[in-house]
Amino acid sequence: MIDRKTPPGFNRLKKVHIPDVEPATLENGRKLFYLHDDKSRVFKIDLVIKAGSWYASGYTLVPLTLKLLNEGTRSKTAKELADTFDSYGSFIEFVPGFDHCTISVYGLTKYFDQNLKLLSELVLSPGLSEQSFTSLKEREVQKLKLNLEKSNYLASVTLRKNVFGPSHPYGRGNSPEQIELTTLDDVKSFYESHFSDFDIMLSGNLPGSFEKSLNEHLGRSYFKISQPVSITNSHEQRDRSLAIRNPKFVQSSVRIGKSLFNRSHRDYVPFMLLNEVLGGYFGSRLMKNIREDKGFTYGIHSQLYALDHEGYFSISTDVNSENEAQTIEEIHKELQILRTEPISLEEFETVKNYMTGTFAGSISSPFSIMDKFKAVHYQGLDLTFFQSYIKAISSVNQESILSLANQYLQTDSFTQVVVGK
Repeated sequence: MIDRKTPPGFNRLKKVHIPDVEPATLENGRKLFYLHDDKSRVFKIDLVIKAGSWYASGYTLVPLTLKLLNEGTRSKTAKELADTFDSYGSFIEFVPGFDHCTISVYGLTKYFDQNLKLLSELVLSPGLSEQSFTSLKEREVQKLKLNLEKSNYLASVTLRKNVFGPSHPYGRGNSPEQIELTTLDDVKSFYESHFSDFDIMLSGNLPGSFEKSLNEHLGRSYFKISQPVSITNSHEQRDRSLAIRNPKFVQSSVRIGKSLFNRSHRDYVPFMLLNEVLGGYFGSRLMKNIREDKGFTYGIHSQLYALDHEGYFSISTDVNSENEAQTIEEIHKELQILRTEPISLEEFETVKNYMTGTFAGSISSPFSIMDKFKAVHYQGLDLTFFQSYIKAISSVNQESILSLANQYLQTDSFTQVVVGK
């Protein structure tokens, strides 16, 4: 009979094996990275396009150009394009970003060639018609207007703007007016200047002829190297505390953050541990205090966003208006405790175990491993970063957490945005 009073033994994970992502180059010089896994029947292809906000004079061009590609090609309407992907059992998604845009196709290995041919038509021979563009702009304006009526959306974009500055690629936002002013010629110019420069990342069960197929469909076309825009006024004076008030908001959205670093910084891993203690998981201090003890919110989280050129740290929550001031006060109390009191060994070990276990679960498929590779590749790293991740977590001690909190979590270093009644 099982003794349910005695918990099972526990051994901390010490290392993980991550298979290598192989590099290759197509005939025209395009870079290819692939990870083959014959245990599955599906594949994923990512086109990582150097056409994010880092390459645009304004953010509006990025999603408009990317999404217009899905509105049809020179030979297929949007419906015909969607129906053809559906007929192969495939799924396609378009993700605009600050550093890159990504077009991803998930499909069955037996239809690899058909999907690749369709994808190449979509990205190399788009329709870019006036009618499709007008319809897309109308939808994007309506969607953005709805988002701007949500306090959580407005608080998040305002925090980025105030942390980086409105002219910085990571601080730029979108507006209905900017969408309306964007012309099809603007989009065509941005497409021609940036959307031919992409890396190809393949993962899953790949057919033996995949390199030949890639060269046939994507390896012979001309491409132009994308040039990033110049960054001006990135350090202009900005509001450290901003409140946006409107009676239409049903709750208060609180965002507290600052610019920080990405994965290439020496303090990245220890800071991730510090973040986990503060608000990175369900058992964090912010959750225990503001959700469990006070009952002010359903959720409160902190996160370090590691972008390619910089990073930023954010504490985010949504609360009732009457709890807004006390919530902010409690957040700063938790920051103060981290700066003045060493973390207990029990809590420290719990967080370390949680982080190593979560990490091990995050590399369980070739798709997730390729996502890890993408995350570090454009920050000048490779998968050895993750090979040593668990060892790096284990090497962090309680004293270093206290030191990091004093270095990076000083109250006067934060920008605060509140959007509510």
